[in-house]
Amino acid sequence: MARPSGSARPRFAWLSFPAWFLELYRQPLAFLITAIGIPLLGLCVWLYAENERGWRAREGEDLLVAARLASRIIREELDQTRQIEDALGSRPAFIDAVKRGDRGALETSLQLLLDVTPMIDRVMVLDLEGRPLAAVAAAADASSATAEPPRPHAGRGQPVSGVYLRDAASGEKVVAVSSPVYEGNAALGLLQVQYRLQDISRWLDKVRVEPGGFVYVVDQAGFLVSYPFQLVPGQPKSVSTWPPVKRPLTPQGEVMRFWQGRPAGPWTAAVAAVEPFGWRVIAQQADAVMLRPFYRIVLSFLALIGLLAGILAFFLLRWAGLHQATLRLLAQQAKLLAQSERRHVAARLRKTPPKNS
Repeated sequence: MARPSGSARPRFAWLSFPAWFLELYRQPLAFLITAIGIPLLGLCVWLYAENERGWRAREGEDLLVAARLASRIIREELDQTRQIEDALGSRPAFIDAVKRGDRGALETSLQLLLDVTPMIDRVMVLDLEGRPLAAVAAAADASSATAEPPRPHAGRGQPVSGVYLRDAASGEKVVAVSSPVYEGNAALGLLQVQYRLQDISRWLDKVRVEPGGFVYVVDQAGFLVSYPFQLVPGQPKSVSTWPPVKRPLTPQGEVMRFWQGRPAGPWTAAVAAVEPFGWRVIAQQADAVMLRPFYRIVLSFLALIGLLAGILAFFLLRWAGLHQATLRLLAQQAKLLAQSERRHVAARLRKTPPKNS
């Protein structure tokens, strides 16, 4: 069945423009702003947002790598200490000395452990009641070792303790790495090694967070083990209310963003667990510092875009002026054409004789 002629659609109908576009085309500056300026501005905003999000993601991954690296260093150091303790605690002569309570023999064995393990502050052997059987301190701390008996760590059920005071006189904070001493299946006592917190901080000297971040370590109770800024002697500092510390710990680690400081500002932190000791390592950095290189790149691109936009604006303004002159010429020609048509119609009307009524 043939389509009615009145409903036939013209060819290339999709090339026609709406009336509002043609009206806008008659205003060059508004046309340039709407057709070129606004789309370019939207594209620039989208590119900025996407690149900033990608930069944050990469920096978060770098923080997580730093936290995992520090966690691995601490875990390897603590595991190595426990292996040395287990090797010493399994020697028959050491087991016999623990059974007899032979202080001299125990101190000789403990001095051997102190010599082969760097950064140790003190080594001691405890009985099942937690009483010290023998203790040997580092050479730099020999005077304080004789002045006051060593204070054993109370929580002997954990292989690595939290932070506690070595003694009230010094106010120095330490952590203990413990290994039980067995004879067969029977426990005889506990071999314990103490580390000062500043010595543990040296393990992390090679872990850097650029350009202005830092790494710190927290024990299982929320007390600071290592911190890049100096801490005064005294009671262990609890940081359990800090956002990266109070967040539930996951074995695989995670990246988080939070607000901190006075005035409060955004920070990004990566948290990694020191398994199986319950400690956590946190690498964090202020967003303002983290995004500083990105902002420098953006400013460089903005300067380049501003230069190109100035050149483009010069040519577009020249085009706008030419376009405006063309529109004025077309308007004058349309006006002249209309006047000519009116004169032509009037002339024809004068030449045509009137019809008889």
